[in-house]
Amino acid sequence: MELPHGFDLRSLRVFQIVVEAGGMSAAARRLSLTQSTVSQTISNLEAALETRLFDRDTRPLAMTSAGEELYEATRQILQKAAEALETTRSGHDQAGLSSLTFAMVESFANSIGPLLLHDCMHLARRWRIWSGISPDHQHSLMTHGVDIAVIAGDELDTVEGLERHLLLSEPFVLVFPADFPNPVDHLQPIEELPFLRYSLRSAIGRHIERQINRLRLDLPAFAEFDTATGHLAAVANGMGWSLTTPLCLLQESHQLPHLQVIRLARGGFSRRLTLMARKGELGQIPERLAVAARRRLHERFGVAFGQDYAWLLESCRIPSEAVKTQDPAGQT
Repeated sequence: MELPHGFDLRSLRVFQIVVEAGGMSAAARRLSLTQSTVSQTISNLEAALETRLFDRDTRPLAMTSAGEELYEATRQILQKAAEALETTRSGHDQAGLSSLTFAMVESFANSIGPLLLHDCMHLARRWRIWSGISPDHQHSLMTHGVDIAVIAGDELDTVEGLERHLLLSEPFVLVFPADFPNPVDHLQPIEELPFLRYSLRSAIGRHIERQINRLRLDLPAFAEFDTATGHLAAVANGMGWSLTTPLCLLQESHQLPHLQVIRLARGGFSRRLTLMARKGELGQIPERLAVAARRRLHERFGVAFGQDYAWLLESCRIPSEAVKTQDPAGQT
């Protein structure tokens, strides 16, 4: 039997989340999708089934009798699909996956990614390593575009059905040109130099902007960068000052002689890097990658920062054991 367009596992998953979240807006947030995408997915599913699944005239959104029947069936279908996937991949620890798509934030991909691939190449016969804007990776993970992602944002913290492995907690630090005579140890406008931003398209840019707003600082917009490469090169060349993290400095460690890195004495804040995968799909592979990633992070930080920036190394928190944070339902 050929299934109609719009009736597939992805559509059923969206339908399930709409029901459990209590509406399309809440489901869109949980899935990291736009509300229009969720609404269109439901409309396509209803068209494929030739029936209405929700009574849109009621508030809150209520299922029709057909919707209730489909919801019960959907839970079983998705559970069976997950079991089939896990069973099919049950031998991957010995033979390796046929392919693995791994998305990473830029700073992690460029500094740790190649080393991690070297250590774990036996886990898959073909690897796809993606880097770039972190929010894009979150969407790809939730829509099965990637298998595993290293994510710096917190947008997926409350999403169910994910396993999470903390890799790193790192502080934000101030960076100034090496020859700047009056660096400060807290966030404030500086007359001599403009503030250089990370783009708000990136998770790190959004994180920094939230802290600036929290402290009610007026830092005029001058220039913003999508990548740590351009951002730290601009600081090293005397174009301004900014905030960054040890991982970004690790990626651009060749710039350290041209920078002053200052600990935030007041208004300090940090970010977490977490390896995430859809729960139950890849067996022990996510945990193995996390263990290898932590080992490489510790090693590379020690080499890059050494005695000159011992405080920077000490301020980073890398779990020494395999740590799984709980999902929202309290399951490890």
